[in-house]
Amino acid sequence: MPHIYKPEERWDNADIGFPSALAIGDSWFWYVNNNILGTMINHPALSDDHRNVQLVGYNGARLKDYVGEGKFADTVEHFLRPGFVEGFSEFYISGAGNDAVDVDMALHDHRPPGTDAEGWFDGSGMDDMLFRLRQALTRLIAAIRFAKRDAPSLAPIFVHGYDYPVPDGRGFEFGLIHAGPWLKPALDRHGVPDDMALRGEIARILIDRLNDDLLAPLAATTPGVVHIDSRGILPRDGTYRDYWSNELHPTNLGFRRIFEQAWLPRLFEHGIALRPSP
Repeated sequence: MPHIYKPEERWDNADIGFPSALAIGDSWFWYVNNNILGTMINHPALSDDHRNVQLVGYNGARLKDYVGEGKFADTVEHFLRPGFVEGFSEFYISGAGNDAVDVDMALHDHRPPGTDAEGWFDGSGMDDMLFRLRQALTRLIAAIRFAKRDAPSLAPIFVHGYDYPVPDGRGFEFGLIHAGPWLKPALDRHGVPDDMALRGEIARILIDRLNDDLLAPLAATTPGVVHIDSRGILPRDGTYRDYWSNELHPTNLGFRRIFEQAWLPRLFEHGIALRPSP
């Protein structure tokens, strides 16, 4: 019975079983109704031994929240203690998007007319953001590695960097709960022209920097860290609303497409998902 354990849940339900993974993440793991973890644990290709996940974090979580004095750091530390961590054979981390929104995407203020997408970024601001993200993520990975130091094999740590969003001003609404939008207000504050092609290119560059300058180099130099690159999977044409619920979160259809095209190949490599028999 696939299950995502919330931090307050106990593991003593025999009908569910123990979690095999610790997922530390933001709304791509927590989003109501549709998220990448829910897509994963219910997908037919996933091995039955990997359908239960312990979840930490929350919607809006930042990478810095998982370490040091961060608001979820104690919960992360709790599940990395002996008695819990031995049961985790893999780890999933989702973060950096909210950190980028916090600093208004590292944008300049009010550039001259005709400035291209690259010219709207404050280079020093972007470098500072990436440095801080790298510090937090490296610290989190080090904590996982130390906690699993006696394990006979290296547990994979999967990190992902989202897909290219469309900054169209749509937020999240669920009953009385409202959140966002996230990107359009930042673009408006900095005076970026209301040109969707330009704004979409700015969003694309931001996601590329998170993947190319943070996640990919970290995975290339840190044994056992696996970068899941989900860029360019979801359409950005006239059909994009079928795949994006709002500026930052895919629909069920969108998450399934990302999972099958970007996540499954990496999970196959580690035996977490099983290829269909010929």
